[in-house]
Amino acid sequence: MSNGSTTRGGDSWRWYSPHRAIILLGVVLTLVALAGAVFGIVNSTRAEALNNTLMSRYLVLLGPVDQIRASENAFQMLAEQAFDHTTPASTLVTGAVSDSNSLNKAYLTLQHLLGSAGNASLSPALAGRMATFVAAQSSLGAFLAGEPPTAQTAQLATAEKAAEANLDATLASLQATIADRLTQTADQARAAANSARVDLLLSLVIGIAFAGVVTTVLARHALRVEGEQASREAVQSDLAQRIAFEASLQTALEMSKAETSVFGLVAEALSQAAPGMRSEMLLADSSTAHFRQVLVSTDQADDAGCPVMSPDDCPAASRARTMVFPSSGALDACPNLRDRSCSALCVPMSISGKPMGVFHVTTDDGSPPSDVVLGNVEVVARRTSERLAMLRAFEVSQTQANSDSLTGLMTRRSLETAVRKLRDTGTPYAVAYGDLDHFKDLNDVFGHSAGDRALRTFSQVLRDSLRPADIPCRYGGEEFVIVLPECPVEEARQVLERVRLRMADRMVIAELPAFTISFGLASSDQAATFDEVVSLADAALLTAKSSGRDQIVVSSGPGVPEEAPEPSGPTGPAASPTGDAFGIRIKEPQHN
Repeated sequence: MSNGSTTRGGDSWRWYSPHRAIILLGVVLTLVALAGAVFGIVNSTRAEALNNTLMSRYLVLLGPVDQIRASENAFQMLAEQAFDHTTPASTLVTGAVSDSNSLNKAYLTLQHLLGSAGNASLSPALAGRMATFVAAQSSLGAFLAGEPPTAQTAQLATAEKAAEANLDATLASLQATIADRLTQTADQARAAANSARVDLLLSLVIGIAFAGVVTTVLARHALRVEGEQASREAVQSDLAQRIAFEASLQTALEMSKAETSVFGLVAEALSQAAPGMRSEMLLADSSTAHFRQVLVSTDQADDAGCPVMSPDDCPAASRARTMVFPSSGALDACPNLRDRSCSALCVPMSISGKPMGVFHVTTDDGSPPSDVVLGNVEVVARRTSERLAMLRAFEVSQTQANSDSLTGLMTRRSLETAVRKLRDTGTPYAVAYGDLDHFKDLNDVFGHSAGDRALRTFSQVLRDSLRPADIPCRYGGEEFVIVLPECPVEEARQVLERVRLRMADRMVIAELPAFTISFGLASSDQAATFDEVVSLADAALLTAKSSGRDQIVVSSGPGVPEEAPEPSGPTGPAASPTGDAFGIRIKEPQHN
């Protein structure tokens, strides 16, 4: 699983993480709140503006209008009193002047207010009727001052009444218009205020509803993401444990210097990799044709283990891949699981690219090992394969380093090391110093390839004729030294006789030119050091050479000349005392 993503089907949620979800929810709720607040502010501002209009444009008009109407009505009453002669002239003049001043002042105020934007159309006829009334009012000034009434005065009074009636009607109409405007504006203000409240409530409802929906969706997905995160953490934990297990196993394997110690360590590792399960390791032999059980992690009397006999018969080994069988009774189960009533895990093991073994883990039928167990067993298989391959490669390299490249026998240095171990343990031994007779002439007549074949054939005869504990060595050229631990000289002589007889038979089969071998034989009881024993055997070999070759001479000890034995009879075509083994006359060399 990759970090920051969900399982299949969740690609659209790749952005998701808990803190991002919280931020998103906060941003959305903020936007909803801002939208509601904006609409609410707009509507409340509109309501406030309408209220301001109500106050600044219409309500302020009512005062001057009322004042003008009151002043004109008061002047009209003074005029009527003047015609009735019920009020002194001085009082009339004083009242008329006061009313006229009040009317003019109120009119100026009203005229200024009507000049504001939006008010000019309220009463377009007011100015003209006001001018007519003021003119008519002025024409009655002399009459109000006490002059006697005349016919013209009656006409002026009539005109003044008509002007006053028109002005009053205009002012009444203006008041009605203002009242209508006040009503409309108040209604609009109330509507705007209601809209602001609705917008705020709506934004609150939408925010709560959206928050509930988003919270539910994100919470559900958060649970799924947390579950997936927990799964990933479990996988990572398993991986970390597997890495630690692998590192520990690798360290332990590096300290194991032999396959047997590796097998014991792997058995313990399998007990940890597949706890409570039966685990075994099957390893192919050197021919890679047969399996053998090299380890088992638990002892179960009711389970004899996997009966597979060879890598070719094992599905996992032959296919070179891990296989899990949930039930041994399934149609596609491994044939080797039949009648075992179990589940199985089979992990193949290869060495140098070749299938060389298999790890076999079994548990209850229908309960196959988990993926964790599978991964751990694969780790054990891989690391075991690597260690065994390294040990075998090292063994081969050591063998090559300690072996002669032509014959495969030990080198002189490795022989000395092996003899040193014998002397350290006090083990007695016999030393045979052998030499191929007339080897130089064999090379000269038949070529060096024939000489190499003769050396290889003789080396193979030695390996076939000696015991596993015996130590054959190519000492140099055609000379060989054989160390036979815990072998008396007489028994050693019989071994060498057997070698000579088998060599004679092998030459016929190998179609080699006939040649013989001479041996000198000595015992570790005859000298204090290995070099001295070799010198005694070499001296006995010289005696065998000088006495006709193709024989075995036993050393008599230091300072005692060896006696040539009686001829033991021919062992092959090279029985001629004159050394014409190859059908030619040859010169007797000193040590050939």
